[in-house]
Amino acid sequence: MDFVVIVIRVLFSAYYVLLVFRALLPWFRLDKSLAVLRPVYFLTEPLLATIRKGLPPDRIGMDVAPFVALIMLWLLERVLLAWVF
Repeated sequence: MDFVVIVIRVLFSAYYVLLVFRALLPWFRLDKSLAVLRPVYFLTEPLLATIRKGLPPDRIGMDVAPFVALIMLWLLERVLLAWVF
């Protein structure tokens, strides 16, 4: 069981880092086609695009989808860890 818990936590932690990095990218105005950024966009865009469809139109001047994704993933991680125990 400990191995499963460690794997769940590592995977979720890695995705949290990607989402935070993705949330900060617009502030630096980097080109999306940079080779370093392609995996970040490839791994995060499917989830963020799905969340953006359910959000109301952007009225606050920033993309809140990464923050919503972080909260949803944190809840999912808690449910999975509770289910494992």
